Amino acid sequence: MQRRKVSTEKNPAKKMAKNMSTFAFITCLVVIAIIFVFARHKNEDKSTVNTNTTEVEKLSAKDLELGYPETPTEVLKLFGRLNQCMYNTSMSEEEFGQLLEQMRTLYSSQLLEQNPLEEQRKNMKAEVDGFTSSKKRIVNYTVDKNSSVQYKKVNGQECAYAQLAYFMSENDKYSKTFQEYVLINENNQWKILAFRKIDNTEKS
Repeated sequence: MQRRKVSTEKNPAKKMAKNMSTFAFITCLVVIAIIFVFARHKNEDKSTVNTNTTEVEKLSAKDLELGYPETPTEVLKLFGRLNQCMYNTSMSEEEFGQLLEQMRTLYSSQLLEQNPLEEQRKNMKAEVDGFTSSKKRIVNYTVDKNSSVQYKKVNGQECAYAQLAYFMSENDKYSKTFQEYVLINENNQWKILAFRKIDNTEKS
């Protein structure tokens, strides 16, 4: 009786399926590697941008419509930060205008009426130029703690009273000047209504 010869060759379909599985596996590895490299490169770029962003750019980019300071203290902290940047930093006319607009966002409607934009821009630019020529710098500033802020009703409107102190340097001499601010609650936002210098300047 003749025995049936069994073929020793592999099934072509199985061989093709195995090759396709290997190809798919390698393709997946390549795709994962590309995604990993891209994500890492993107994070490095983002880190570099954040590191190189200047104070002028940070302040100009602040969206005060969406992220307005919630308390009188926070309003004055931003106000002090804007002043420190504008008086200490060399910047273009456009950048100065952008920061001035940010500062005016912190003003009450009444204070805005008393200080037209172009007039305020001209006066403040002259002050900054004089500040620079005298080699003055705002080294730091401090604001009253929330617990130190006084709240009063004036003509039926809610007002807050707080102090902002500037620590300044001029020709190797240092001084600390104090200013008192009155803020008014307009549409649930604390706005600067008025401010005055307090005559208790410290010098060293």
